[in-house]
Amino acid sequence: MAKFTFPSLSIETESIQIKEEVVQVVSFVGQITNTNAYEINRSISSVFEDGIYQIILDLSKLEYINSIGVATLIGIIKTVENQNGKIRIGGLNHFLENVIQLMDLPKKVNIHHTKQDAILNWS
Repeated sequence: MAKFTFPSLSIETESIQIKEEVVQVVSFVGQITNTNAYEINRSISSVFEDGIYQIILDLSKLEYINSIGVATLIGIIKTVENQNGKIRIGGLNHFLENVIQLMDLPKKVNIHHTKQDAILNWS
């Protein structure tokens, strides 16, 4: 488990086993704002330092995201796609659900109400 801390945000990663695959759960806790977005963008590649491209983004504790944060999430999604991985998003509050709906996400990205739903529906 790794933890990256920024002003107003921490990102925690944890590798779990689902069926036959090792999956990286990436949890965002706090807010992505203009104050921390540049530093987060610079450091986000650390999520992939173990070479795992099976990802669940847990956004259940993400309170706010700005346009740079949206670009960060899209960057993670594109990296996973380029590596032929799988990605799921879980834990959307009402605000994030509206933001995610505005993003033109690739069809391969499945969205679940909770992280647990994303784990249970991993295929």
